[in-house]
Amino acid sequence: MSFEIQSQTKYIYEIRVRLDMKITLKQIIKDYIELSRYVALGSLDGILTVLSISLTAAVVGITGGTTVNPLTVGLTGLSGGIAIALSNGFGSYVGEQAEEGKVIRELENKMLLEERTLDDTLIHQQAKYRVFMSMLTHGSASFMGSFIPSIPFFIFSDIYTALTATLIVCFSMMIILGCYLGRISKESMTKTTLKIISVGVLIVIISYLMGGGHGA
Repeated sequence: MSFEIQSQTKYIYEIRVRLDMKITLKQIIKDYIELSRYVALGSLDGILTVLSISLTAAVVGITGGTTVNPLTVGLTGLSGGIAIALSNGFGSYVGEQAEEGKVIRELENKMLLEERTLDDTLIHQQAKYRVFMSMLTHGSASFMGSFIPSIPFFIFSDIYTALTATLIVCFSMMIILGCYLGRISKESMTKTTLKIISVGVLIVIISYLMGGGHGA
């Protein structure tokens, strides 16, 4: 083993012994804000999920001639939102963990170190923190994106009022997200917003038709 490799190995073990990554709530909040693009995309997932499920459930009840309870529709949509939040969070955790593990193993190979030599080092701690932040941003953003549009169903007792309010909330949030994503990508905010709105409109049409609205 060359002197350079020996020095690198010694350095890695010194890192393992001496350094410990300190994670504070302030740091988590700061990094969460810096990952705002993922927050925006996760929120969009939640919005579209609730829009689809809630609208379909409401239309099914209305066209079926039954009395539709907004609370039931809200809980149905929110359950779908929670499911997508858990799916996004867990999916992000599994995917990022695999990717970070691959990077560390490749780094060990390049440095001619034994496998798992870098475990419990600062490098490993930073990798785990990135995995945690990815899971947190994707999961929490998807949940908030689904929770906010569901609120009208828990406030209004009339299904038509609740549906109207939810549609307003969903499309308002989509406009805000479209403008934000367009800005950070340095593309036309109008074009980005219209793309997102078009997806929302498509979901409304599909949900209406699947709910039986075509025969109303």
